Amino acid sequence: MTQLHADIPHFQEQQRLNPVSLGDRLSTEIYSTALDHLVIACVDIVFTHQTQVLLAKRDRPPRADWWLIGGRMIAGEIPVEAVLRKAAEEAQMAQLTADRCRWLGVYSTCFANRHQPPQEHGLHSLNLVYSIELNPVEKAAIALDPEEYNTWQWIEPQQISRLLDRNKAMDLALLSIIRDWELSRPQL
Repeated sequence: MTQLHADIPHFQEQQRLNPVSLGDRLSTEIYSTALDHLVIACVDIVFTHQTQVLLAKRDRPPRADWWLIGGRMIAGEIPVEAVLRKAAEEAQMAQLTADRCRWLGVYSTCFANRHQPPQEHGLHSLNLVYSIELNPVEKAAIALDPEEYNTWQWIEPQQISRLLDRNKAMDLALLSIIRDWELSRPQL
């Protein structure tokens, strides 16, 4: 068993050969067909600083609205490795280490749209969600990928509902994740 973080055991047989690398991509046609038939695994990160959380507004489907930092896992990747990769790629937080990742939970999300054609087919993902507490220097250094996010803000959890619509399923998913983070954090 390979395990960087105790909350999600990762078992991988030594004989497993990962046939792809981080740079390998399926053609758009094949990937679109796969999205029609498979549930994909993603990691999402609740970046926190004291009592605040970082929300980001994505530019494109599947979630062209407020959400968390994160994205797809790659075959053979340990979940916490995916968290650290996405933190570095999308938030310029390459200095983070696995011991700072706190497991929150897994959430099933079925989006109506997706970035890949045909967009209206949507996608189903299982989101493995972690939180990472940042210090003041790290908080100030966050720089989100402008190709993924058009804006972001640090916000108190009780203020998040003013950005969201409780009649939308993915807004409820985000509120659920933030509620779970609030319940899991140590009381000061």
